[in-house]
Amino acid sequence: MSQFVTREGHGMHVHVLPTKKYKMTTIVVDLVQEIRAETVTGMALIPYVLMRGTKQHPTAEKLQLALDDLYGATLHTAILKKGDRQVIDFTMSVPNEKFLNTEENLFEKALEIIAGVFIDPVTENGGFSPEYVNAEKEQQKKRMAAIIDDKNSYARERCLEEMTKGQPFSLPRLGFENELETITPQELYSLYQKVIKTAPTQVYVIGDVEPEQVFEQIFRALGFERTVQDLFAPSQRAHEKREVKRVVDHMDVKQGKLNVGFWTNLDYDSDDYCAMLMFNGIYGTFPHSKLFLNVREKNSLAYYASSRHDGLKGILYVQSGVEFANMEKALAIIVEQLEEMKKGNITDQELDFTLKGYINAFKTSLDQPTTLADSHLNGLVGGKMRSHEELIEQLQKVTKDDIVRVAQGVQLDTVYMLRDKEGESHA
Repeated sequence: MSQFVTREGHGMHVHVLPTKKYKMTTIVVDLVQEIRAETVTGMALIPYVLMRGTKQHPTAEKLQLALDDLYGATLHTAILKKGDRQVIDFTMSVPNEKFLNTEENLFEKALEIIAGVFIDPVTENGGFSPEYVNAEKEQQKKRMAAIIDDKNSYARERCLEEMTKGQPFSLPRLGFENELETITPQELYSLYQKVIKTAPTQVYVIGDVEPEQVFEQIFRALGFERTVQDLFAPSQRAHEKREVKRVVDHMDVKQGKLNVGFWTNLDYDSDDYCAMLMFNGIYGTFPHSKLFLNVREKNSLAYYASSRHDGLKGILYVQSGVEFANMEKALAIIVEQLEEMKKGNITDQELDFTLKGYINAFKTSLDQPTTLADSHLNGLVGGKMRSHEELIEQLQKVTKDDIVRVAQGVQLDTVYMLRDKEGESHA
């Protein structure tokens, strides 16, 4: 897999990955902003309002018909949180005309649609369409409710919120429901105009394309004068060591959720980043990992137990589903397994299985163009670019001593429990 070729212009960075591996061309556009309390709710609403229609295709149905005309092209949006950044993400996939019996330039037509979404949304009286804004406010409430309904996601978000309270990272990805009603179409449009003119914009194109031709097409379709702020300030990773914070929420649930947050004290751009990946793999990523084997298999204390590493924030967190009565026992084993790794109790089999697991995962991800774009964006946000090939090479060099060293820097910070209402009196 070759590397991205990058060109800057009109306040945008355009990254092109030419490859004959795919018959579809993937276009990703990311607008990156600092996550702030005063704008987080509006920022999260904007992409969904934009997807309601453009001046050329003024309804969602007509926008979809335009995509259908491009041999079933797709366009979807998401709001992401990367470290202390909030990202408006648009991803389009369009067939490459080289593999079709057509004279149409499908890529150029796809760019016309994206440009319409970004530059020519439906407006009214100096704002977005009130009908579209109101409809998306209702949809956003449902998206927020879905997070609460999904107790795994809810427990994870609550744990990280408590762990990083007072920091931008603690703000919810979709913002606050009680702020939705106060946002007017004019205020939202004004916010969007500011974002589109100042936000660092990353455009990715992956497929069987010619980079120079793509640069010219992108700058022509999406280029206009911007005054872009500096790319990225580092995410806030500093924290004070404190007594372990314990938080218990009570809801009408049948199964308890035990989440545990740790600071890794290690930055994304650290030379020890791959050692931390290996640590997390042995600790809780895979079915052979210590958490799965010791919390779930050997002691039957959890329905699931795993760990995830957020390298952009320097956080590692454990998620588990546990019977209410077993929460403290499960917590003890989760902490015990970390201490075992700090002592160097890591087997050659764990090292081997974890390395093979990562190599397989990274090779599989090479089949996903959106994953390649996402990894590149992580590199920009985190301050260090690593291709998947480079990650594999670096993982192969990680030693047991490296893993023990990073394990000794992992610091327990927050224990979050979600349990039943009946347990309220004795929690």
